[in-house]
Amino acid sequence: MQVEAGTSKLIYLYAFIPTEEYEENPLPHLKGIDPQHSMECIVFDQITAITCLVKHEDFSEEVLQKKVENMGWLQDKAFHHHEKMNALHNRYTVIPLKFGTLYENEDRVKEVMDTNKEGIMAQFIKLKNQQEWNVKIYTDKKKFIEEVEVSSPEIEKKKQEIKDLPRGKQYFEKKKMSQFVENEADKEIDRFCECFHEQMTSYSKEEEVKKNWERNLTGRKDDMCWNGAYLIPKEKVEQTLAFIKKIKDDHENFTFEITGPWPAYHFSNFTERGETNGG
Repeated sequence: MQVEAGTSKLIYLYAFIPTEEYEENPLPHLKGIDPQHSMECIVFDQITAITCLVKHEDFSEEVLQKKVENMGWLQDKAFHHHEKMNALHNRYTVIPLKFGTLYENEDRVKEVMDTNKEGIMAQFIKLKNQQEWNVKIYTDKKKFIEEVEVSSPEIEKKKQEIKDLPRGKQYFEKKKMSQFVENEADKEIDRFCECFHEQMTSYSKEEEVKKNWERNLTGRKDDMCWNGAYLIPKEKVEQTLAFIKKIKDDHENFTFEITGPWPAYHFSNFTERGETNGG
């Protein structure tokens, strides 16, 4: 594949894989993000890029910025990208690129591979036989607060302290009590999640703590209290999932959402800043 700058085609870049693995297991025919073109490979020494030709009028930077505002189009193309990344991950050691990574021509793709060769090769070594698993933890905070109020030694101690105060002061301290109870509940939730994360580090090669989502994003009635990504060696996956199940079964106040295995989306930056787009 060779696309010169100024033509009507761009190169959509999905991922990098080791050339050795590609030669042992050639890429099957897969329809590209532009359905008129198949996914193709650009081989550069020990690194192979998985790509697809796309029309400039559909994927130029200006057009793409407008198209991502169309949720129907975005969902369709993002699903394609995600689905194909999973297919690649099932066959190869994959460094996944972000959705919408585009280059003007093959020379620019090779330039990226050449410039970042050392980092890409290091990532291949790190990611071989690894899987990303995501763990989200939820709790019904209102219900949790109610249970903490009757079970926490700290809250019971506070109630006793208030009882010993003069009647006038009791009134003001009782008004503060609800905030105190909520703070204690938050501490209990944080302790549980941090303890879980600490235990997960004994199974994972790398971890990333992500921002919790608000209810309007999760569509749930309970609250997300933990959102973590974990890079797990394949041989430890079964053991890791058994550990999570035990924690889940032992703590009814918390709901776990475990997803995977995924390509290493959170653990595959091959430059200091991470390669996020083309040019």
